[in-house]
Amino acid sequence: MKIKLAGCIIRNSEGKILLIHRNTPKRNQWEIPGGKIDENENSEETAKREVKEELGIDVEIIDRLGEKEFSEDGYSMNYIWFSAKIISGEPKLMEDAFDEFKYFSLDELKSMKEKLSPNARNFVQEYSK
Repeated sequence: MKIKLAGCIIRNSEGKILLIHRNTPKRNQWEIPGGKIDENENSEETAKREVKEELGIDVEIIDRLGEKEFSEDGYSMNYIWFSAKIISGEPKLMEDAFDEFKYFSLDELKSMKEKLSPNARNFVQEYSK
């Protein structure tokens, strides 16, 4: 079964990328804000909804950056990344699964691969080329 997901790459004024830290019994990793595409929802709507649910902010999608497949827990995942900017609100953690959010430079992300989700690792790999 293939699971389709979408999320947002949000940069601050220094160009650093916003990630959220999942800290659950099953996962301890930095992730791109985003999640599963619901039925009757397009990938842009999903990306915006998930960012609102996870960080309490409204974003505007600027551009589709790409997509990549990966496997996790025996599932095939297809993740679409969008570049987005915050149009209202300040990021704050909205879900118990997350314990922190932070902006990282691409160099910082490259040096912490083992702490990133498979999807975030894929993004770093694609954008380091």
